[in-house]
Amino acid sequence: MQGWSMFSDFVLIFGMSLLFLVVLFVLNTKPDDSKKVLIFFFINAFFFLLYYYSFLHKARHLGAIAILFGSGTGFLLGPLLLFYIKSLVLPSQKYLSHLFVHLIPFLIYWLVISLPLSLDIAFGLFPWYRHVYPELADFINLAENVYFISYIILSYQLIRKILKASKDQYSTIEKDNLRWLIYLITGLTLVVIVDSAFSVYELNFPMITWNIGTVIAFFLVILYSILGFKGLFQSKILLPEYVLNPDKDAKKTSENSNSENEEKKISQLNSLSANEIEQLKIKLYKILEFDKPFLDDSLSLTELASQIGISNKQLSELLNQHLKVNFYNLINDYRINEVKKRLENYNSNKETLLGIAFESGFQSKASFNRVFKLKTGLSPSNYIKNF
Repeated sequence: MQGWSMFSDFVLIFGMSLLFLVVLFVLNTKPDDSKKVLIFFFINAFFFLLYYYSFLHKARHLGAIAILFGSGTGFLLGPLLLFYIKSLVLPSQKYLSHLFVHLIPFLIYWLVISLPLSLDIAFGLFPWYRHVYPELADFINLAENVYFISYIILSYQLIRKILKASKDQYSTIEKDNLRWLIYLITGLTLVVIVDSAFSVYELNFPMITWNIGTVIAFFLVILYSILGFKGLFQSKILLPEYVLNPDKDAKKTSENSNSENEEKKISQLNSLSANEIEQLKIKLYKILEFDKPFLDDSLSLTELASQIGISNKQLSELLNQHLKVNFYNLINDYRINEVKKRLENYNSNKETLLGIAFESGFQSKASFNRVFKLKTGLSPSNYIKNF
């Protein structure tokens, strides 16, 4: 039991130290909007871990401070996680005012539960609270977890939307890949499910003698470490607003429209005839075949649209609606074909496979290997052996 207590102390102290250092680091780097959201996230997480530390050591006043600033975590961290993701793709004026609305449940929780409970623990001002709260604690915890899960779902949906939009805009997405957030969200979901299961158990059976919260805190330290490391170095993702809200403009112009023109409300090419659209396709393929813009490893939809002489919205619709392919897959198809052509005269003594990949427009070995296997079904080395 003493060994477990020492281990718990180590995990909690390590987690709090890590969060404290991360906050200091962020504050010293002139944080942008996304980093500012992370600061609030980590401060609340710090006091959340401090609560369990004070519980283990029966430190009453320390616990009162921890409850004041670290309880109601699910009501706060859920919205902060969602709006952290939004801050990566939107300017602050597009989301900041909405954040305060989403934090109303946390503010209510703080006023009704955190503040009086903290004052009672520290000064004994509300003695009836210490009798009522334990009876409601598991129900409150379940409500908190449900609220948190709802934001996890919203966050996951937004990430998938951003990933899809990135593939419509960029030929390389490795640097701005948000898949690490999907892994983080998966971990948070598992933690919340386990925590909820124990709350349900304690509502129907005798209370568990050992503190499950410490185990939850242990896994949260791991997840906070991932968020701290990846979040600090995650750059903003530049996406046109119409990509994230493709029918926003259409709704403005079609509120009073009838069903006859409903199908045209989001079309960027409705002023062109079928023949003109075919000419655009031919021009696109000629540029890709002869000018080879895909050799530029940072090629974007906007840059290619400029070469064709149309807007990025029009090119996006041409690809997605008429060619049934997104920009990312189109460009990487050409890059893979370029690699295959160069491998026809491949001489391992004169050039390397990675060198060919870079010359064909890939930014990294990892992205080349992943895309090549996805497109051909073989790794690059196996492809050469079978060539």
